[in-house]
Amino acid sequence: MDELAYKNTDIEVWREVPGDHYADSIHITEGNGIGINCGGNVMVLPVRSWHLAGQLIHAVDPSLASWKYKLAMWLLNRNSLDKNPLKL
Repeated sequence: MDELAYKNTDIEVWREVPGDHYADSIHITEGNGIGINCGGNVMVLPVRSWHLAGQLIHAVDPSLASWKYKLAMWLLNRNSLDKNPLKL
């Protein structure tokens, strides 16, 4: 084995098209994060972060012009989970 190669320790729990490595998928990382791959973009977060993201999205009022900006800023700074930009 190449000494620069890494062993994949992720556990796949779902794949949209079985056997298609480019298909959207969900996996659990070695550090117990949940990884979601959509369109080749993977986000890995702890389960509580995914839950909070879901709560924020369901609480957003799409009639407010600034909700997309606030949500994007929260996602970009998702390591600061104690900060809730939507003031829920």
